[in-house]
Amino acid sequence: MKDGLTLWRERLTVYWNEAIRYLRLIGNSGFLFTVYFLIIIGSYYYSLFLDWLPADFPAIWVYVLVFGHLLTRSGVRTFVKPGDLVFLLPYESQLSGYFQACKWYSYAIQSVFVLVAFVLLSPLYMNYSSYAGPIIYIIGMLIIVKGWNVLTSFEEQRFQHAIERHSHFALRGVINVAFIYLLFSGADLVLILALLALMAILYCFYFAKIANKQTIKWEHLLDVERGMVTFFYRIANAFTDVPQLKNKVRERRYLQWFLHSIKPSPSVYHYLFTRTFLRANDYAGIYIRLVVILAIILAVLPTGWLQLAIMLLFMHMITTQLSTIWYHYDTSLWVDLYPIEQSVKRQALTQLCFRLLLGATAAQVFILLLTSEWLITVTALLIGVFYSYMGSHTLIHKRRKS
Repeated sequence: MKDGLTLWRERLTVYWNEAIRYLRLIGNSGFLFTVYFLIIIGSYYYSLFLDWLPADFPAIWVYVLVFGHLLTRSGVRTFVKPGDLVFLLPYESQLSGYFQACKWYSYAIQSVFVLVAFVLLSPLYMNYSSYAGPIIYIIGMLIIVKGWNVLTSFEEQRFQHAIERHSHFALRGVINVAFIYLLFSGADLVLILALLALMAILYCFYFAKIANKQTIKWEHLLDVERGMVTFFYRIANAFTDVPQLKNKVRERRYLQWFLHSIKPSPSVYHYLFTRTFLRANDYAGIYIRLVVILAIILAVLPTGWLQLAIMLLFMHMITTQLSTIWYHYDTSLWVDLYPIEQSVKRQALTQLCFRLLLGATAAQVFILLLTSEWLITVTALLIGVFYSYMGSHTLIHKRRKS
């Protein structure tokens, strides 16, 4: 068997070689331009938002919410593969170096996200919480606690039952919230050091001893790894076809009314694509999240033409997500047996996309009706209907290059 570190380096190299290819496709798709646009617009309105906040705004609860989530969710990337359940299981005792490298890798990646989050919130910190201490001190404390969470999170994965893992996750969450509150409220250093000491005691005398009593649960590690990889593949799948993205089916009974609302289908693809949207992967979830996020943005933005630009941008993002439904059955043998022309399949995708884009337009027009001027609302309605037609009949088919 290979040395644990050698095996880990090989798997890390394979993963990033593949990930870089997808990242290049994402970068060449115009997505970076969208990000730059959002950063410029967001930074302007961020400053206006800070000026609008009252002097007694409880900023500490923003830190508790954001960093409580980032610190507590500390999953470890293990790069475990299905074959490991057979071939690596007998060598578990020799893989300490492998899993140590996984911990360090996860700690480094997640620390970057903590740092980015603090940079984004630094204007809020300087305005409302600078009394808590120097920025380097705050960042250092957050990075230290992130390391504790990564170590304890890995040991939690040794429990057999999900309820045990969830209870320990909740315990870490309570400790993290208490720590963040003390840190950003400017509490005495003695209290913060006492809480850090408690974390160290918990790890040394409880979590570390779990490794001596519990074996690694390879099936659970595989499920966690699949979830992390699938998350990245779903993002890449919006820009290119990802063969590695396995279909995951959810029942979603609460959305069955949408399927039943369809009249007798002129082709099987009308039914398949609609059912795919409702149940497969996360098409419906992404669509709903984009519609809700857009509604929130339109509600908080000041009345103006910027609302229309943001709405058009999100409509394009929705179209991009829906375009991937076309490829959903490419790896299925059975659909190739249907005596159906490509034009019928194209019509089915067009009809589904048109209905969904109109639904998104109706939701945003309702929000603008409550929060914006009549001129902006009527213009948004016209733009939304026009884009719904063009996006479903033309743009979505150009994206799939067929």
